[in-house]
Amino acid sequence: MDKRLHDVLGGNTENYLLPFYWQHGDHTDLIPEQIQRIYNSGCRAFCVEARPHPDFAGDGWWRDMDIILDEAQKRNMKVWLLDDDHFPTGHAAGMIAKKHPELRQWELIERHVDVVGPSPDTSIIVKPDDSDNLLIRAYAYKRRADELETCLYDGIDLSDKINRDQSYLTWDIPSGVWRIFFYCKSRKGGRPEYIDMINPDSVRVLIDAVYESHYKHYARYFGNTFAGFFSDEPCLGNQVFGQQRFDFGFYEARIGKHGLALPWNEKLLERMREKLGYDPIPHLNLLWYEDGENGDRQADIRHAYMDTLTQLYSECFNKQVADWCHAHGVQYIGHVIEDMNCHMRHGIGHYFRSLCHQDMSGIDVVLHQIMPGMADHLHTCTCATGVASGHFYQYVLAKLGASLAHLTPEMKGKAMCEVFGAYGWGEDSVMMKFLIDHLLVRGINHFVPHAFSSKFPDPDCPPHFGAEGHDPSFEAFTALMGYTNKAAHLLYGGTHVANAAILYHVDGEWASRFMNASTMDDIAADLYDNHIDYDIVSYDMLKDHAHVRSGKLIIANESFDCLIVPYADHIPSALLSDLKALSDRGLPVWFMRSMPENAEFEGTVVDEKEVAKKMISLGMTDVTVDGDFPKLRIYHSVRDGNDIFMFVNEDVEKSACTTVRLPCRGDLARLDLHTEIYTSEHSKDGVISLDLLPYQSLIVIFGDKAGLPSRAPLSEVIPLSPSFELELAECDDLGLYKHCGTFDRFFNVNSPDFRIDFSGKMKYTFTFRVSREERRTLLDLGKVGQNAELYLNGKHCGIRISNPYLFDITDALIDGENKAVVIVSNTLAQKVRDRFSHFLQLSPSGLIGGMCIKREKY
Repeated sequence: MDKRLHDVLGGNTENYLLPFYWQHGDHTDLIPEQIQRIYNSGCRAFCVEARPHPDFAGDGWWRDMDIILDEAQKRNMKVWLLDDDHFPTGHAAGMIAKKHPELRQWELIERHVDVVGPSPDTSIIVKPDDSDNLLIRAYAYKRRADELETCLYDGIDLSDKINRDQSYLTWDIPSGVWRIFFYCKSRKGGRPEYIDMINPDSVRVLIDAVYESHYKHYARYFGNTFAGFFSDEPCLGNQVFGQQRFDFGFYEARIGKHGLALPWNEKLLERMREKLGYDPIPHLNLLWYEDGENGDRQADIRHAYMDTLTQLYSECFNKQVADWCHAHGVQYIGHVIEDMNCHMRHGIGHYFRSLCHQDMSGIDVVLHQIMPGMADHLHTCTCATGVASGHFYQYVLAKLGASLAHLTPEMKGKAMCEVFGAYGWGEDSVMMKFLIDHLLVRGINHFVPHAFSSKFPDPDCPPHFGAEGHDPSFEAFTALMGYTNKAAHLLYGGTHVANAAILYHVDGEWASRFMNASTMDDIAADLYDNHIDYDIVSYDMLKDHAHVRSGKLIIANESFDCLIVPYADHIPSALLSDLKALSDRGLPVWFMRSMPENAEFEGTVVDEKEVAKKMISLGMTDVTVDGDFPKLRIYHSVRDGNDIFMFVNEDVEKSACTTVRLPCRGDLARLDLHTEIYTSEHSKDGVISLDLLPYQSLIVIFGDKAGLPSRAPLSEVIPLSPSFELELAECDDLGLYKHCGTFDRFFNVNSPDFRIDFSGKMKYTFTFRVSREERRTLLDLGKVGQNAELYLNGKHCGIRISNPYLFDITDALIDGENKAVVIVSNTLAQKVRDRFSHFLQLSPSGLIGGMCIKREKY
């Protein structure tokens, strides 16, 4: 017996939803109504976001929070708090600027000048310093004779050649061309009003300003109604300070970028010395510019800096905040900036370290980052650069969150995603379900829908669920939340089954002269499109928790057939040594493209386009799919001895009509949670058939039929093309339907020759004749834009939010003439025309055609 299966069938799931609830400070009297709206949507928790509130941690804030917590307690709901007054986390409610300017962040910056010798007794003006810009040292390096900005040999320390007031440097310049670097500790390369993430005393200001103040007011709620705190994209915050030859945008702000200010303090310098065994200051130029002679030294300096920086962030910020929460009986969750692989650059440095002390892993999917059909394309979006990589967002992002949760036992498999925000009002129920399924099938199981707001229209990152009664598709959102809770409940709590471990390539990124960051993305795409699942594994996990047993890599409760190492021209020697040791113990360790230049052994090199083919040839597969269905996504976990599978067809055009071969056999329950069609069958050899429309999903659980009826094919199809009455209700008053006429064919209500600007509900009334029989009978509405609710002979038959628009009408059907009422809803995009919806293709609205009756085969 699978308990979670019986929970779902009995309507008793846990809650996996905590949507944002924005506070504007202007709707105190409406707070109970808004919390009831959240409750009515099926969410049993919410996360209070203070960003729009004008009086965070002031009298007005405590007034509103008093009401929020009281109303939540009445409904047995959990309340989370987004932990600052501004986005991103780290403003500390303004306390750094107001009370602790001495705890602002420090950055390492450089200024340089090129000089030529021989030129004795030459003076160079040293840029005047102030209290926020302190000179550390000055070094000269000989330039190589080419157009590249590389330097040769070790630097010459010129610090003692600067006069006492630091206004001039005087030097007998030797023959040749030289570059003089002035290294400074500055407060002008970051965010002056934010905490310093690598200084524990500065982080403590945030804790005192936000965490302690809320505990002082609401200690009685902590651990019960008050569930915990949510950090939203905390980051190092360093920025470009000086000139740069090349600017590839925000996401490429990595070590080696000219003009980039770098987080800095004495602890960081001290730890770098310990790692390297020598003073790094004479080599700091390598943090920005290439070494013309010794690539190994450059790799060592850059890796030591980033390794130290990310460890300090993890200790000073993530662990300190998590420790405070756990000591006070609440949880700590959130996410960092992951976009376009910047999770391993500035400003966060290392995804796994930045979140490892939390109670859940976290990511976000906003701003059109994931779009159906765009897995293999760069596509337009509202992200910082205006373009999103399909390979990163669809093959890596969710896997980062899921992998951290899978491989960190303290997280108990909890992986969270903030989702839906800033897609615009045009983000319909079909898109939302696609995103939820996309995340579920990759291992995400807790969700922060973005967002409930008290304003309409609110231009700040729509959609806003309910829209104060103006949202035509709120019932569809509610249905989606019910679907999400059921699916998450079924998938949570098991051990993920995957064949491949992909090494998180952050160490190679830091150490290499040039790192093709897409290698991990492309490897993941090759595996996933060939139905080989994987987790992403950090070096910390390998070093601290991994072992090899019977030729498999074991971390936590998971095992992997091989370890795949993305290409890098340099990899730290300690990591190379550990990879060799894993290989020597019998684990297949495969290096992509070629061995790193600094490797002192011959490892196994595999063409990165041939990895999936190699794994298949070696039998390193879990599931086999007949035919060519690369966008069929599969998740497999084992819970209490039962095998659970989720299948999602992410192809936007082709149905996945195929056979899959699974590594288990016996009785199984087959659950289409969307249509609520639940059946059972027996597979003697692990072979089952699939017939999934685009965007359709299915969950299969082996080991328990749960008393469900046997599956029977739908063989009889009776086309329907009734004439119908059409009534429209505008979003301004969704309860007021106006008759539009009688029609004999279905069509797009938003067509240019009808109502292209219509946002609201469409009510279709029609009749059809069919005999009532004992066998299961279904009404398929065919093509629908965008969600549909059915009443047959006065009986409510449910709501459908995506393919298939299929309703079981067996119990509602009468012999002879049947009266159907279908209410179709679209979005507010046509009404509001917000700037985010400009990036979406708006679906047709209404019943479009293809309606039929389907019956089981005798």
